[in-house]
Amino acid sequence: MEMFNSKVLKERIGPLKKTKNLDILEQVEGYVIRKSKENNLEHSYDVIAEEMPYFKTMGYTEYATNFYCQPLNSKFRTEAIIDAYNDDCEILDYAEYLRQNIKNKVSNKYTDRKQDFDKYEDKNYLVVLPGSNKLKQVACLNKLKDIKERHGRNVYFKPHPITTHAIIGEIKDFFGEDCILPRDIDMYYFLEKAKKVYTTHISESAIYSVALGKEIEPIDVWNQQQRGSFYAINHKLFDNQHDGVNFINKVFSSSKSGFFNPRLEENWKEKIDNYFEYIISKRNKYKNWYIDTAPKKNKK
Repeated sequence: MEMFNSKVLKERIGPLKKTKNLDILEQVEGYVIRKSKENNLEHSYDVIAEEMPYFKTMGYTEYATNFYCQPLNSKFRTEAIIDAYNDDCEILDYAEYLRQNIKNKVSNKYTDRKQDFDKYEDKNYLVVLPGSNKLKQVACLNKLKDIKERHGRNVYFKPHPITTHAIIGEIKDFFGEDCILPRDIDMYYFLEKAKKVYTTHISESAIYSVALGKEIEPIDVWNQQQRGSFYAINHKLFDNQHDGVNFINKVFSSSKSGFFNPRLEENWKEKIDNYFEYIISKRNKYKNWYIDTAPKKNKK
């Protein structure tokens, strides 16, 4: 299993450590891997790719302390969120769960977030940046400059914990040192204070902002946004933020969404069973539609 494998994590996040709050998801990972094998599927942690509708790989990752399961096919990922919203199922209060995560200071994915907030004034706007490995690819520099021009000193830029000192230096040169928060400070404190949050389709801050009733706006490069592992849910959050709490609760409560949380759901295994039945049924409709192997050469 990769989600809690120390070697895998070191390669992905370096010296950072995941919080113990995520440990409960290890049992979910084990069950999802078992279900994948039962359905002759490969499985992959925190990877996004584009396979054919008759996909061969089930991807999974964590998202706002939930377990997120999705096939490596963009059509099915996006359809699953729509189908979940339209599903007739018991509705749980996932939005309140997210708000409580922030209140109880368990929303951070990584440990040792700094809490020295006294020297920072409140500002109305917060820009949540992706890590160094994604920043220049995902975030639109022209949009970031426009935000700074519009809001002046009344905005904070929050670097991702996985951001190099060199990149932070560049950000300070662009937007001014007084507007750049430390990479290791608790972002959620400033998210609560903000009236509006600028973020990306690859950030958990989108759903936390919507759960808190904050306005959100994307900073993504347009033709890059669909490549993120959270695109299927986040682009719908941007579109439906006017009814955000209801949207979150309806989608996350449905087994069709691919979201699972043992803290809220006693029957999480049954929910996973139902998810695989749903997604495999969609997959099977496309069997033999497309061929992904090169044609054999005729022997002379």
